[in-house]
Amino acid sequence: MDIAEFIGSAFADGQVLTVPWGIDYFSVVVGVLTGALFACDRKLDIIGTVVLGLLTGYGGGIIRDVLLQDKGVYFTSHPDLILLCIVLCAFVFYFRGLFKHLDATVFFADALSVGLFALAGASKAYACGEGFVLTVILGAITAVGGGAVRDICVGETPGIFQQSNFYAVAGLGGSLLFTVLAYLGSPLVVAGIACVLAVVLLRYWSVYFDWKTRDEADLTPHVTRGLGSLKRLVSGVFLHGGDRISTRRQRKRSRARKGDREGEERR
Repeated sequence: MDIAEFIGSAFADGQVLTVPWGIDYFSVVVGVLTGALFACDRKLDIIGTVVLGLLTGYGGGIIRDVLLQDKGVYFTSHPDLILLCIVLCAFVFYFRGLFKHLDATVFFADALSVGLFALAGASKAYACGEGFVLTVILGAITAVGGGAVRDICVGETPGIFQQSNFYAVAGLGGSLLFTVLAYLGSPLVVAGIACVLAVVLLRYWSVYFDWKTRDEADLTPHVTRGLGSLKRLVSGVFLHGGDRISTRRQRKRSRARKGDREGEERR
């Protein structure tokens, strides 16, 4: 399927978005590439590089397909792509020096692949009729699941669970945007393009403006201070304020009694 057929079918069919195989392959290949480079940075051998590359490229999709239990598993449906990814991992392992000066290119390709993964996960869940919430969740899982599995395999806390520039947030945002537009009746090709653009822009903006998720956010002190202020306010109104009202009433009664006594004395 070429791009023209993709756009035409997406506008014609409001339920299923068929992504061209070239775009699909590109997202997987970039995921595999980033996984292989990650393995080289950790000084793993050729087997480790291939395994981590495949896990990064396919991990999120495998989790999605297992949870959906529908329409097969993408990993086993394209053996030619698996072979291509293995060759790519081997190339990265033996010629990693070629990628040292391509950080900006790899970053852009990675951001684009995350957006495409989010689109693939959300669109497949939407086509299966999984509902709004699960469509958003499965899109986000597809976007970042491979990276999380990769980190776990090398004994590290997944990067998506740590303070960092937007990665999981970007995938979640793109998936959410696609789902909202799809449920509002927008053509799925428009929703898909918006999803990918949202992910890429969120990734770039988070790095440019140094937006990061917080590693801790304890609101207990703020809530405690707020409750203390509220308690003092309530106490002032209903207790001390009531005491003042009672005091004024007693003074009025005292003055009234004093006036009565003075009147009796005059008589």
